[in-house]
Amino acid sequence: MRNTEHTKRFLTQTLKDEQEWGIEFLNAHYSRIYQNAIKIRMDSSISLYQQADISDPAISGIITNQEMKNLNSTDSIYFVIGGEKAGLVIFLNKEYPRAMLFGNDKLEFVSSYSGELRNANWLSTENIRINPEAFTLIERTGHKYFKMLAMEGSFFILLIMIGAYMIYRALKRTKEIREEQLLFVHSITHELKIPITSMNLFVDTLKRRDYDSKLTAELVPKMKEDLARLNQLIDNILQVRKLTDKEINSRPIEFDLSDELERFAGRVRERVESPGGKLKLDIQKDVKILADPSELIRIWESLIDNSLKYRKSETVEIEINLRAFGSQAEIQFIDNGLGIPEGMEKKLFEPFYRGNIESMRTVAGSGLGLYIAGEFVRRNGGEISIRNNAGDGCTVTQRYKIRT
Repeated sequence: MRNTEHTKRFLTQTLKDEQEWGIEFLNAHYSRIYQNAIKIRMDSSISLYQQADISDPAISGIITNQEMKNLNSTDSIYFVIGGEKAGLVIFLNKEYPRAMLFGNDKLEFVSSYSGELRNANWLSTENIRINPEAFTLIERTGHKYFKMLAMEGSFFILLIMIGAYMIYRALKRTKEIREEQLLFVHSITHELKIPITSMNLFVDTLKRRDYDSKLTAELVPKMKEDLARLNQLIDNILQVRKLTDKEINSRPIEFDLSDELERFAGRVRERVESPGGKLKLDIQKDVKILADPSELIRIWESLIDNSLKYRKSETVEIEINLRAFGSQAEIQFIDNGLGIPEGMEKKLFEPFYRGNIESMRTVAGSGLGLYIAGEFVRRNGGEISIRNNAGDGCTVTQRYKIRT
């Protein structure tokens, strides 16, 4: 824009100089015509015929004053030389100034006079003007570069903003990964420490010589339970690594989902009901899908485990439903537990994420169960979602394509 303004100022000054030179040149020419006409008029030896023979492209004709009376000259411009009776009238070519400016399209001639001219220097800036379109090309070029720079500038600003946003996302994700790592270390430490401490106490108790068989019968199952818990934790960690490295190959087969779900419910019923809980089933018959049954069982076990761990009271209620809707089979696991933090429905399926449950140190867990469950659902072509119930607890929904 500065270059455009500088160019316009330079061109304006140049055209003003050319305008002054053009006016000065034309007025000087008309002055010579006027002075020559006076000399001719004063020299009586020159006849009117000779006077009429004055040849100049600026002159369109010469007549006497007497002849002028018979002409309509309102449209003409002319000089009157001498008296009324014996004077000369010199008509000027109105297109002559325009012809002289023909080589410069940045100047234009405007004929604003008609009739007798009282002054030989009759041209002024009102007649020789600077063409307004002389600056059009410069302004267009300036606007073109301005638009180009504005578009390029906007594009680079957008790139900078996108880059800043991506850097922000990367830093935020790095911070989240760091927090997840710390959370994972804490969860694993917590998960390992409790069963190991428990088993150490059991072993120390068994080492005493005065123990009885009844005490042994009570301690051995608890030790087995702690060992199973450790084994489950290690298995989860190995599953995450294999899922990340894509080392697990699914073996999908067509099977009766209704029968498999009922068999699973039979296996976990005692686990749910022995501490005073309730397990309800509402399973539609003859629903068949194509999936890996072992992976689906792993999903269901994780959901049952979460319902039992995050129960709100001793009377835990779990409901397992299966319904066919069009081309999809929908499985629902409904409980009356603590529910989930608002807005965390999707993050719960990320590895090591446990929401605000982490503040409850007594609740065991590593944050891997729902992540593994979500991965297994997707590997079998399904969808999984979780939402809070209107009352207590939450509902986990799985959908799979029905085989017809």
